[in-house]
Amino acid sequence: MTIVAAVLAGILSVLAVASVRPDFLGITSDLVLRTPLAQIMSARIWLAAVFLLVAMLFMVVAAARGKRSGRGRIAGTLAIVFLMTGVLHGGIVLDRGWKVESELGEDYGITADGYGDGSITVLTYNTLGGETSMEALADVVVANGVDVIVLPETATARGDELVGLLGQRGLEFQHFDTGIDMYDAEFRSTILLVADSLGQYRMSDLISGTSAAVAAEPVSGEGPVFVGVHPIAPLPEFIDSWQAEIDAVYALCATDTPLVMAGDFNSTVDHQLALGYHCTDAARQAGSGAVGTWPSFAPAKLGVPIDRVVHDGSLYEGTSAAVIEVGDSDHRGLLVRLTPLAG
Repeated sequence: MTIVAAVLAGILSVLAVASVRPDFLGITSDLVLRTPLAQIMSARIWLAAVFLLVAMLFMVVAAARGKRSGRGRIAGTLAIVFLMTGVLHGGIVLDRGWKVESELGEDYGITADGYGDGSITVLTYNTLGGETSMEALADVVVANGVDVIVLPETATARGDELVGLLGQRGLEFQHFDTGIDMYDAEFRSTILLVADSLGQYRMSDLISGTSAAVAAEPVSGEGPVFVGVHPIAPLPEFIDSWQAEIDAVYALCATDTPLVMAGDFNSTVDHQLALGYHCTDAARQAGSGAVGTWPSFAPAKLGVPIDRVVHDGSLYEGTSAAVIEVGDSDHRGLLVRLTPLAG
C-alpha cells in the first residue's frame, strides 16, 4: 500500500510541477490544449490558490499521521511540492503584471494635429452584442486618445454608429468588419476601427482560419497591420475548432509582418506558448498582463486575461494599460498604449 501511495504521490508531484510551465514539455503542451486543462490553465491565480490550499491540507494530514503513528512522510512531501507549485504559479502571475488601472494617462501620441511621440492607443472590448453601448465607448475613446478599436461580438451597424458618434466629436475613423449578415448572430461579428490620423488603411487578407477576424493594412505600406480577432470559445464540444482557430491567430506572430493584434482571444499566454508562438503581450509589458477581463462579475485580479493586445515586437512596446468596465457586457475592456521603440 505504501508503494502504491508513493507512486501516486510521485505522479501527482510531476503533474503539479509541470503545470507551472506546461509549454516546456511536448506532452503537457498538448494537454493544455485539450479539455479540461485548456479551461483550467486559463485561471493562473486560481491555480495558485488551489495548490496553496491543498498544500495546507496535506500539512495537516502529515502532522496528524506523524503524531499518531510516526508516518506522514508522503503527505509531507506532497505538501512541500504543492506549496512550491502554488508559490510558483503566484510568482508567474506577479511577473506577468497584476497592476489594475481604470484609465490611461495623458495621450502624447499621434492625433489629428500631429505625430507627437508616435504612441498609439488600442482599445478592445467585447460588447456582448451591444450590452456596452457605443455612446459609452465613444466617451472612453475620447478620454484616452484611442487610435485603434476592436469590438468582438459587435454588429456592423453598431460600428457605423460609433464612427458617427466619434465624427461628431471631431474624430474620424475607418471602419472594417467581418462582413457578417445583419440577420446573423452578433457574436460572429468583429469590428475594427482605425483612426484617420494613422493614415489610410484597406482590408487585408492576412488572417484566415478563423471566421470572426478582420485585418487592415496601410495603403502606403508603412506602419503596422491591425488585426481584430475573436476565436471560438474552448467549449468541450468545440475544442478542436478552438485549437485550430487560436493556432491561426497566434501564427501571425511568426510572420515577418509588423502587426498589432487585439480582441477576445478566448485564450491566454499559456495557450499561446503551448502552441509554440512568441507574440509580445503589450499589457504584460505595461505591468497588467495577468489582470482579468472575463467574467466582469469577478474582481479583475481574480478574472481570466483572455482579452489581449499583442504585437510582433518590432515597432512598439506596451507602456501603460488599463482594464475598464462600462455597460453590462460579461467582459471588461482593455486599453493599451503602445510607444515606438527607441532608435
